[in-house]
Amino acid sequence: MKTIKTLFLFVGMLVSSVTMAQNNYSEWLYLRGDKPVQFRLEKTKVVGNKVFYKIHLRLNKEGAGYCTHELCYGYVIYLPIYEYDTDTKTGKATDLHFKMPKEFTGEYTIPNEFYTVNKTESNGVISYWDHDKNYPMQKVISNGEIRQQLEFLRGCVDTMRNDKPYSGFDAYCSQNGFKMTKAIEIK
Repeated sequence: MKTIKTLFLFVGMLVSSVTMAQNNYSEWLYLRGDKPVQFRLEKTKVVGNKVFYKIHLRLNKEGAGYCTHELCYGYVIYLPIYEYDTDTKTGKATDLHFKMPKEFTGEYTIPNEFYTVNKTESNGVISYWDHDKNYPMQKVISNGEIRQQLEFLRGCVDTMRNDKPYSGFDAYCSQNGFKMTKAIEIK
């Protein structure tokens, strides 16, 4: 009987650990609605008023804008990330540049760990990390509207072709800060 109780306790702890691990992720969202590159956030820890997270990327081949043409290489991804420390009143900007071939399968975890504020109030808006959704949210104090944090993770995704360099006026992400020379190829 004692062995059965121990077994049930062990199984209960395993199920609890798996459930807790799953609860550290946001749902998959698109970086840009007309491109198939998706991201999700993984909450890694909470320290003081900071929530630390990692960013995961994947390619939804059934998603809008998936390129099937043989001249299509895949996608360029530009992620400008701004972290602001409410304790020290200082900020830090990190620009991430990626190339993702259309054949990519699986999930890519960006090795950097980032942080955002757990909760702050400014200009009539409360910004906070929603621990159920694992995503930064905002509440407008005047009308109670709850929305995803507007300025959070404004990424750029664009299609890249095999037959011409990605640059110039028609390169949407280059106009927004993407640099091919800094791009990491996701494989």
